[in-house]
Amino acid sequence: MVRFQFLPTRNGTRIAEILLDTPGTLNAQNLAMVREMQTQLDLWREDPSVVAVLVRGVGEKAFCAGGDIKALYYAMTEPGRIGEADDFFAEEYALCRDLHRYPKPVLAWGNGVIMGGGWGLLAGSSHRVVTETSLLAMPEIGIGLFPDVGASDWLGRLKQHVGRFLFLTASRLNATDALAAGAADWALPADAFDAVLAGLNELPWTGHGQTDAQMLSQLLSAFSSAMPCPLPPAQWEPVADLVETLVAGEDLLQIIGRIAACRTDSAWLQQAQQQMATGSPNSIVLSWTLAQRAHDMDYDAIVAMEILAARHSVRHGDFREGVRARLIDRDNTPRWAHASVAQALKSGVARWFDPV
Repeated sequence: MVRFQFLPTRNGTRIAEILLDTPGTLNAQNLAMVREMQTQLDLWREDPSVVAVLVRGVGEKAFCAGGDIKALYYAMTEPGRIGEADDFFAEEYALCRDLHRYPKPVLAWGNGVIMGGGWGLLAGSSHRVVTETSLLAMPEIGIGLFPDVGASDWLGRLKQHVGRFLFLTASRLNATDALAAGAADWALPADAFDAVLAGLNELPWTGHGQTDAQMLSQLLSAFSSAMPCPLPPAQWEPVADLVETLVAGEDLLQIIGRIAACRTDSAWLQQAQQQMATGSPNSIVLSWTLAQRAHDMDYDAIVAMEILAARHSVRHGDFREGVRARLIDRDNTPRWAHASVAQALKSGVARWFDPV
């Protein structure tokens, strides 16, 4: 479920709060939750008393681990329910798109796990805060899907092409690396949340989006200086130059080959190699193709492209099999449609862009 509440401020305005409250699934979203969030955001956009939005997950483990993948599996496998999967992806992507354009400041408190659609919510927010427990990932190749919720665009905007490496290997960024890569704006201690709330209460909110956004930025920067976050050791940053070299160029097979052949002492890179090797070859090719096409598209067109790719993914491809293997039967032995990226490239993904 998702809950909503208002936080009153000293000058009589209100901050609207979105509380993702499905801790049993690490605050994963389902279709009903997406629809409720969209409805409230539309209402708050027109409400002059609402000056900002705060998004967070209930509990200490997760901001949001993405979509409720098990619910999507049953929508894919039970007769007559495929439309629910279509609706979930289309409406989730639209929600994240609207967040990118929201006229009022949106503060995402990104504590804990931030994956898939959860990263989509974070990426769409104007003010992105991580804590010492944050872990960011787009791990979709492991379940036969692709990095979505606009990630075809915003992953490519991360520094030193690390976004390309992330979608090819399902790797994670901790809070230190998220800041360095440009995936987050501030890091604050997890236990600083109540102090942040008190600070939000004291701000002289004006109701003018740009002015309020600047004030919120100043507040978060002040907290960041006054309450340093106990950040974990960097994992990507020490090998950032190597990663940039590994993913350079436009030949996917060469890139995959370089990553696989890399000899390194970095445990983070070694895990990336293993995840790439066991991910869906078709998903790797589809993710690559989406990112390449996104270079020349505006954001609306990118979202439309991802919606179409998702409609294909729920009908054919590796998504159903990946969820079965990872989350339903848990045998962790998915039978992918292709044995290698080379085979998947030969087969091609052009059909993923045909109307469904």
